Amino acid sequence: STEPQLDDKKKPVPLPDFYIELPFENYLDGDRPEASWKLAGSNFVKQGKTIIVQLGETVGVIKRDPLRPPTCLGLTLSNEAVKQAEIRREAAGGRVEAHPVSRGLYDLGCLFLDNLFDGRPIQRFWFLEIIARIPYFSYVSMLHLYESFGWWRAPELRKVHNAEEWNELHHLLIMESLGGNALWSDRFLGYHVAIVYYWFLIGVYLCSPRIAYQFMELLEAHAVDTYSTFVKQNRERLATLPPPAVARSYYTEGDLYIFDDFQMRPPGSRRPTCDSLLDVFVNICEDESEHVLTMQACQNYAVLGERVCSPHVAYLNEPSINIDREERRKMWKKWAKQINEQE
Repeated sequence: STEPQLDDKKKPVPLPDFYIELPFENYLDGDRPEASWKLAGSNFVKQGKTIIVQLGETVGVIKRDPLRPPTCLGLTLSNEAVKQAEIRREAAGGRVEAHPVSRGLYDLGCLFLDNLFDGRPIQRFWFLEIIARIPYFSYVSMLHLYESFGWWRAPELRKVHNAEEWNELHHLLIMESLGGNALWSDRFLGYHVAIVYYWFLIGVYLCSPRIAYQFMELLEAHAVDTYSTFVKQNRERLATLPPPAVARSYYTEGDLYIFDDFQMRPPGSRRPTCDSLLDVFVNICEDESEHVLTMQACQNYAVLGERVCSPHVAYLNEPSINIDREERRKMWKKWAKQINEQE
C-alpha cells in the first residue's frame, strides 16, 4: 500500500497506508429548507468558489493535493474490458431486448462515458449514480400522478421504487466520500443531465411504462458489467483500503428493512459484509444485479399484470421461504434494537 503513484505532473508521490475519507463538502446541500431563490443563490455562491479552484488547478496556479481521494487511491478501469464483459453477458443470454431507440440512446451514452471519464473510475461511478436514481424519481412521480387522477393506485410498487432510490442514493454517497464529485465540471454536467433524464423518462412512462423499465434494465445491466470489471481489475488494491463510514452504516448498521425492499429475494436472506473497499464494490455490484431483476419484474407487471410488491409482503406466507417466522421476528427485534440505540 506504499507504492508510488503519479500526480498530474507525472512525479511519483508516496501513497499513504490509509486514505482520509472526505468530510462533508460545503458546496453540497443547503443548511435547511428555504425558498427556492434563497437555495439557488446560496448554491451559486458555493459552487462558484469551486469553479475558481478548479480553474486554478487546471492552469497550475493552485497545486492539487496528490493525497486527496480519488487521486491517491490508484484505481483503474478499462473501457475495453467493460465492453468485453457486456459482450460475454449478451452471448450468455443476458442481452436486454430493448426498443431500437432505447438501444441507440444507450450506446450513445456508453460512448460518452468512455470518453469523458477515461482513467477516472470513481468520477465515472459518481456520474452513473447521480443518473441511476433519477428513474425512480420519475416512476414514483408518475405513480403519484395516476393516483391523483384516480386512474390507478400502486402503493406497493411505489414502496419498491422508493427502496431502489434509497439504495442508489447510498451508492452516490459512497462515491462522494471517495471524492467522485470533487470537480465542479463533473457536478455541473451530472446535475443537468439528471434533470433532462428525469423529464425524458416522465414522457416515456406516459407512453409506455414497459419501455421506461426496459431502458433502466439496460443501464443497470451495464452497471453490473462496469462494477464487476472494476472489482476484477482492482481486487488486491481494494482489499487493502477501508470502507467509507456511510457504506458500513448502510450495509451493516442502517435500516435493513428498506435494504430488503428493493430485492427479488426473501427478506433477510442477504446480509453482506463491509470490512474493506473491496466488499463495498462487490456489494454495489450485487445491488445492481438485484435492480436488473426488479426492472424485469416491473416489465412483467406492465405487460402481464404480475404484481410487483415488497418482499416483506411477497414472502409473508410463502411456505418455501428459508427463514421461518420466528427467525424473522428475531431479525425484526435486532433491527429495532439498533434503531433505538441510535436514537
